[in-house]
Amino acid sequence: MPLDTKHFDSWLSHVPDAHGTTMAITGTTSGVGYWAAVFAIRKNVKALLLLNRDSKRAVDARTQLEQEKAAAGSTTEIFSISCDLKDVASVKAAAAQVNAICKDYGGLNVLANNAGFGPVADTRSDAGYDIQMQVNFFSHYVLAQGLMPSFDLAIEQGGEVRICQQSSGIRYQSSKLMLEQKYFETSEPGTLGGSGVNGSMERYRQSKIACVAFALKLNKMLAARGYDTTKIKSVAAEPGFAETNLVSNSVSGNTFFIGQLSKVVIRVMALFMKRQTAADGSLPIVQASLGADVSSGDFYMPKDGNTGTPVTSIAGGVLDKGDAAQEQYGLQEAGQDLCWDMSEKAYGDFFEFSKMS
Repeated sequence: MPLDTKHFDSWLSHVPDAHGTTMAITGTTSGVGYWAAVFAIRKNVKALLLLNRDSKRAVDARTQLEQEKAAAGSTTEIFSISCDLKDVASVKAAAAQVNAICKDYGGLNVLANNAGFGPVADTRSDAGYDIQMQVNFFSHYVLAQGLMPSFDLAIEQGGEVRICQQSSGIRYQSSKLMLEQKYFETSEPGTLGGSGVNGSMERYRQSKIACVAFALKLNKMLAARGYDTTKIKSVAAEPGFAETNLVSNSVSGNTFFIGQLSKVVIRVMALFMKRQTAADGSLPIVQASLGADVSSGDFYMPKDGNTGTPVTSIAGGVLDKGDAAQEQYGLQEAGQDLCWDMSEKAYGDFFEFSKMS
């Protein structure tokens, strides 16, 4: 039975008008990312940059978003940027294009690193990393790193910047392992748990814990580099159990067996867990990206765990309304340090292109 969207329209009144905001979102062809883009359009962001892999789905989504813009009477300027998160060269080219566009808009205020991929087979990116860690985390690190000039420009123009990571409820499910170094290292295909459900899910889980750990560590590192974290904020979100096309969109990285089995697992979960529409699932990342009274180090999730309006599970880098057992994985300082150190080892100083380099 189709789910009803319960909170999306009413949450529009909770978020201030964003007419002075320039926003970039990865993964807007469907699901949470698409609805985050709809929300941004309805809040009249000045410019909205859609970062997606070249595909018919990306073209169709852009068309639908233009229709949303017309229906809402929005003034948002929409741009499509080619960005394949499996390919670091593509990510760097996308960052350069975003920087070029944002020079005309007073910098970039919001980067919503939303795109997700998995669970998939035990394969590697061209750089030799687990493909899920590459897409879900490392490539977003590279993107944010490359966009520091646009963040700096936005701050110089008197704006506020938010760098937002999208995590997942799977971060505290399926195992109790903390972040482990092997998932951040180059390795041979098939050596990180194999292509069964358990191995695929753990690699996905590690990549999503990394998103939270990185956001919390970046909050600290911004301050350490001399940034005012009331002006540039590192935040994170997770959508709860939202009905999206995550598994079907990951088919190119899957064996047929794992793809079908993953769909079965999701359907079984749906029988026993509350779930919500992708529109409602977009609200935590929307709140983190555009909401009022957001602080660096905040992590938003649905109020009821899998469903509901956004609340701070972690606020200012400290446990707030969340469950300590669930949030220990992102809050662990050793894990945050590991995530940061391995990212810099793989792709260099995060602040390489910033004014604080």
